This record gives sequence, structure tokens and C-alpha cells, in this order.
Amino acid sequence: DELRRYIQALFKPDEIVGFCIDAQKDEDRNKWTPASKGAYGMTAKAILNAIKKHPDDIKAVIGDYNEEAGAWIRFNPLDGAGVSNQNVTELRYALVESDTLEIERQKAIMEELQLPIAVMLYSGGKSIHAIVKVDAVTVQDYREKVDYLYRICEKNGLSIDKQNKNPSRMSRMPGVKRGDKNQYILAENIGLASFDEWKEYIENEGNVLLDRYTTSNAIYQASKLPKEEREKFCDWLFDY
Repeated sequence: DELRRYIQALFKPDEIVGFCIDAQKDEDRNKWTPASKGAYGMTAKAILNAIKKHPDDIKAVIGDYNEEAGAWIRFNPLDGAGVSNQNVTELRYALVESDTLEIERQKAIMEELQLPIAVMLYSGGKSIHAIVKVDAVTVQDYREKVDYLYRICEKNGLSIDKQNKNPSRMSRMPGVKRGDKNQYILAENIGLASFDEWKEYIENEGNVLLDRYTTSNAIYQASKLPKEEREKFCDWLFDY
């Protein structure tokens, strides 16, 4: 059901969906990463039909994935010829991911900023993945919108994984296990309706919203400092 909801939220029936179940472990970082380009030949409709046929067996739909590693899925549609940026047919979404804050704080900042999120999901690890609507017309438009999106998130204390900037990137796939946890959807269609509406909202706030949440995050981070450093920060903030 989680995978069905993700597919229906992001893709049209005839669009090709890329995903990867092949994993390799980086022993130095103790982290699982995709080991191949994965599959890029199934349409959204074909995946949904497979889910309907095997409602209780996701491995019959995507293959026998490694439950320790989890699985990944591309959030923009492909042309069926590959998985590079050039194979993306619609520059519809961008990925916002951060793993430097607690999960609850990540979620709160994304919601407070009213990001135009199509799907928000828990990765089964340290981060939330937000699939954000950008609806770019050209590659340059995509880059500019993603740069703006990341800059606003950074200003509000959400440190972004910038390697996720390309449109062919993958998010974690909801509906599968990752170790002893599940990858699952937290919300659909939250925040403002479109990127343009969101950008106008941010700029109309005159940075009040940005300043408020940046200060809030600074206080939150300072609360974890040793007592002497925390007191120095509080004195500085009072003077400011």
C-alpha cells in the first residue's frame, strides 16, 4: 500500500518508474548504497497492476531485495533508455534530505516552511525524504529552483545533502524494510500547492519567517552545548 500511494502520488500511468534493489555496503561508513542502475523499464501502471496481483508480497513486485539495506526509487519519470539526468522526461520533483537533526526536528522545519511537498517519507534511518514540487521547464530552471530551495532550507537550520540535486536521483522506497525499521510515507500533498506559490510566500514574509526559525534552531542547537558555552550564547543572544 505504501508503494502504491507513492506511485500514484508522483507518476502518470504510462510514465516509466526507475527503482533499485541491488545494494552494496560501504564498510568504512557502515552504510548501504545502490550497487547498480537498477530497473528502468516498468511503467507506473505495470507496477500498480503487480501490486494489485500481489497485495501482500512486495518482493513479487520489485524483486527479492536485501531487507538489511532497503530499496530505492526514482521520483522523476524516465524515458526507458537509462537513468541519467538526460533520461528524465519531466523535471517535476526535487529531493530534500537532511540527517544532521533529529527526525522530529527535520519534519517540523519542513512543515513550518510550508514546502510544497508531494510525498514525505521516513527513510528507515536518520533522515526524512521530502519529494518537493518544482515543476521546472528546463534544466537551468530546475537548477535555479533547487538552489533556491536548498538555500532557504539551509537558512532555516536544515542542513541539506547537496549530492541529491540532480533530477535522476533516488529517494528511499516506501513499503520495504530497512534493517529492523520500515521505510514508510509520513504525509502526502502538504504545504503550499506549487513551487511558485511557495517562493512568493517566502519572499512576501520579508525574511521574518526565516529569521524566526533560524533563531529557533540556534537556540535548539545551543541547548545541547556544555553549560559554559550555553551561557555565553544566551548572553550574546540577549544583547542581540
